[in-house]
Amino acid sequence: MANFTKADLLYSGYKDTALPDDDPKRTGKPDSTLLNRGESYEMVYFINRYMTDKNWVLLATFQRIEAFLKEDKNSNKSHGFWRGELDKRFTA
Repeated sequence: MANFTKADLLYSGYKDTALPDDDPKRTGKPDSTLLNRGESYEMVYFINRYMTDKNWVLLATFQRIEAFLKEDKNSNKSHGFWRGELDKRFTA
């Protein structure tokens, strides 16, 4: 099970603005259908969840996924869109 934290993110400048009822750690689900790649808690949650579903555990993989998500030019895309893109590009 992937259990990385904000400290494991390579990129800086993330916002940490989740409201208590918007934080997936408290609600158990993403705060919206769109992935906000600018919020640390949402990136960590999304990547951990994706990696857990794939049974991936390496920090290097976590950080490669983060880099892909941060550098991709698509914007305002759903969690499902990003999962599909990751499925196309990553094998571990």
